[in-house]
Amino acid sequence: MTGLQMSGELSSTGAPVLLDEQRRDFRDTLRDFCRKEVLPGAARRDAEAEYPAALVARLADMGLMGITVPEEYGGLGLDMVTQVLAMEEVAYADASLGSVFAGHYLGMEALRVFGSSEQRERYLPGLAAGSFRLAFALTEPDAGSDISRIRTRATAGPLSCGGTTPHAPRNGSEGWTLTGGKTFTSNARESDALVVFAMTEPDAGIKGITAFLVPTDADGLGFSAPIEKLGIRGEHAYEISLDDVRIGRDAVLGEIGGGGRIALEVLNSARIDVAALANGVAMRALDLATGYAATRVQFGRPIRDLQAIQMMLAEIDTLVQTGRLHAYHAAALRDRSEDVRRAGSIAKYVASENCFQSVDKALQIHGGYGYVKESEIERLYRDCRIFRIYEGTSQIQLLTIAKLLARLHDKHGTVV
Repeated sequence: MTGLQMSGELSSTGAPVLLDEQRRDFRDTLRDFCRKEVLPGAARRDAEAEYPAALVARLADMGLMGITVPEEYGGLGLDMVTQVLAMEEVAYADASLGSVFAGHYLGMEALRVFGSSEQRERYLPGLAAGSFRLAFALTEPDAGSDISRIRTRATAGPLSCGGTTPHAPRNGSEGWTLTGGKTFTSNARESDALVVFAMTEPDAGIKGITAFLVPTDADGLGFSAPIEKLGIRGEHAYEISLDDVRIGRDAVLGEIGGGGRIALEVLNSARIDVAALANGVAMRALDLATGYAATRVQFGRPIRDLQAIQMMLAEIDTLVQTGRLHAYHAAALRDRSEDVRRAGSIAKYVASENCFQSVDKALQIHGGYGYVKESEIERLYRDCRIFRIYEGTSQIQLLTIAKLLARLHDKHGTVV
């Protein structure tokens, strides 16, 4: 399926028209699994803030942890359009599981694209199989949208003492010592290693950042309890402390000083994933609103016959399909190895903002019943709020788009 084109049209069911049946079969198989085995337990897992370990294992068994990993490393060797299909279906059933799923790709993408041959051979087969997990540790208390403010430090030199963990470098060997802290690191304690971004040249700004592969059993690495969140409660995020964590020279991912580029490049893909998650939740909201409007009777008829409700349903449908088309467009560009900074930011902005509006309108259609804890819409309302924040806020997306427009105009005299 890699490299196949996608039509921008919509079928009668609202699904993007793809030019091969393989993708439809893939989508239908995953849809059946998610709606039968993921959706029914989503409310309980949310209430208990339960990490969906068993479902993550099921996704791994289905080969879904390595959709875009080349077959030579044990992955499916498929494209990002297919990955977007998968993200939509998982998030439709459970946004928490969808966020865990997307978080796996966030860490894996860094290694898949920027890892050395040895690192790819060592880690990609496990990542594709789901037997090895890699979290993405970028954000810090003072470094969110502005990653140049990262305060975690990495110092090169002989390591004064060896650690006791299996992956610790030998005493006296050359390596790196990491000191600092991270926050909002998804899947950290559930992972086997972290991609940690640290300053190796503090005065060089973003060009002074280097990415490191740090095993989660490393001496000096500490984790908080899961951070209590408004939504996606089944996806666990942590604060991390690094107290003289010692790693070997081969732990560098990419080039020294290249961590900033890695972070930005990976986030370009991650924003398309977030768009897909948002679209999946919006699709669920549309289904719930349409179903409720068909069965709720007021004034002697189903409320879907009332023009006010009809207009809201049509608005939700328009919002959902617009978000989906932007996500698939950005994914198709990514599959052609084109620059997706603009398309990815637009997709993330449109889909996340549209999702919030869709869920809000769906709640309005439910009235008071949508506002109570027992309502699924109430959970979607809490879950969807994060999409406008993580992997770059909506405001950051708009700033990115504006900067790219200025560059296009200066270079070509036109932006269309």
